Amino acid sequence: MTAALNIQKVQRAPSIEMKAVLEILNADSFLMESVMPFIDFQNENIYWDQIFKNSFGSGHRGALLFAYAIWTDEVRSNPFDAAFSMGPKLQIAVLKAMALRWGLQ
Repeated sequence: MTAALNIQKVQRAPSIEMKAVLEILNADSFLMESVMPFIDFQNENIYWDQIFKNSFGSGHRGALLFAYAIWTDEVRSNPFDAAFSMGPKLQIAVLKAMALRWGLQ
């Protein structure tokens, strides 16, 4: 078996958690561009400390707090404080991400 075939077998579909986080991030192009350097898709790792060192508006920060909670099953700070600062696209994306994470989709 060639090395290329071995690599293809190692690669797997993203986890439910990664799909849910990407659901939120893809709802806003600025947000996705801002956090993309801190996501390691190959190893399914997100460098949250690096992400939260950046300055975000309250809506983007709220979306990131929801994404963090979905990813880690922990609440970093109350994401609902900034929920109403999120635009409708981000609000809908958070709801879809929660449903995906909880197996409701």
